[in-house]
Amino acid sequence: MFTHEIFEVLKQCAADGNTITYGNLAKRVGGVNLPPNITFPALDDIRDKVCLPRELPWLWMLAVNQRSGRPGSGAWRGTGIKLRDEEHWSEILRSVYAYDWSDIEIEDT
Repeated sequence: MFTHEIFEVLKQCAADGNTITYGNLAKRVGGVNLPPNITFPALDDIRDKVCLPRELPWLWMLAVNQRSGRPGSGAWRGTGIKLRDEEHWSEILRSVYAYDWSDIEIEDT
């Protein structure tokens, strides 16, 4: 539920070259403030069912914490990947922003 809508918002963020806070992402989906128990599982689905299996750039990483400007620890869960440093974060963003997401579609899960 809401995975498709969140995916579309993240695709637009990528096209615009922006991250989005979890709070603003929740507000943009359906005009409501979705609780974390809906938002975070949708981000996990984008990670686990779309980006990683298709070897796509890490679109789910555009959803960030307002204070840190970085994804929370749950964004890395199950990936075996750790954010190494500021350059690694910049590489992640560059790859997501440079990718043409226009033809990537998903089903709502």
